[in-house]
Amino acid sequence: MNEVKKKIQEILVTTSLSLILLTLVMRFMHPGYDIFLSYHLLNILGANIVIHMGLILTRKFESSFFLLELILDITYTTVVLIVFGFIFGWFVVTPVWVLAIMAVLIHITVILLSMARARSDAKRINTIIHMRDKKKR
Repeated sequence: MNEVKKKIQEILVTTSLSLILLTLVMRFMHPGYDIFLSYHLLNILGANIVIHMGLILTRKFESSFFLLELILDITYTTVVLIVFGFIFGWFVVTPVWVLAIMAVLIHITVILLSMARARSDAKRINTIIHMRDKKKR
């Protein structure tokens, strides 16, 4: 499962970087060509940067209530998306509620992937501890 998750992350990262680079190349080499797509891709990149910087800040303040952290993260992400949506006119094509659902689904997916990784890491650590204990005997 861990290798599958890693491959999915690699695919998403390379796809994202490809889209960003393609957008930048198109903006500089062919100004005006498909400006709509590159404009929105750069807006989405900006929104993601703001979201991730905010989530880095929220991680500095730990809470013993996982559900509260989850709700705050989802609320923050949704608010950023809605603000960016109003600023850049995303709601002409996508309703606000669709953006809110997307934010929640993305968070749930990330949480599930993180839980799978934590479970895999715990299993690996327990195996290492078990092997070390066997060697000591």
